[in-house]
Amino acid sequence: MMENLKEITIRKACKEDFKLLWNWANDIDVRANSLNPEIISMTNHKEWLKKRIRSNDTLIYILESKGIPFSQIRFDRISQNEAEIDISVSREWRSKGLGTLTLTQTKLRAIEQLRILLLTGVVREANIGSCKAFINAGFIESDKRNINGNICRVFHWESNQNPSLNN
Repeated sequence: MMENLKEITIRKACKEDFKLLWNWANDIDVRANSLNPEIISMTNHKEWLKKRIRSNDTLIYILESKGIPFSQIRFDRISQNEAEIDISVSREWRSKGLGTLTLTQTKLRAIEQLRILLLTGVVREANIGSCKAFINAGFIESDKRNINGNICRVFHWESNQNPSLNN
């Protein structure tokens, strides 16, 4: 799975990451799996990222190995006790279990920093890799939703879930 990855670090995203995150967000597969498939302009993304980084209701982490970023994960508070997840893995690092790693390595950190109890992932049903990542990271599928004509699977993880899944 991660034979080529050593010394994994997790850091908060900063404004200097805007181009990296913009490129990842506009990856053809990321756009195809998004609920909004439109390309994101650099100007809009830069302003959006500035607001997110300053927000007390958003956490964005970048995971790296030996200084090379391979994934990002964002937690956005959607209620007092819940945050929704956005996750992506860099194209060259996909299909190596890094979505699962990203989720397992950041979920407790996000719950503690946002002071919430529940994490939610909403994934297009056709995005098999992301669905597997949530399941492998200990998330429980709760239901399905139709969002703008897209059938989505909804995954939850609670802070009091089975401790063996709190990697």
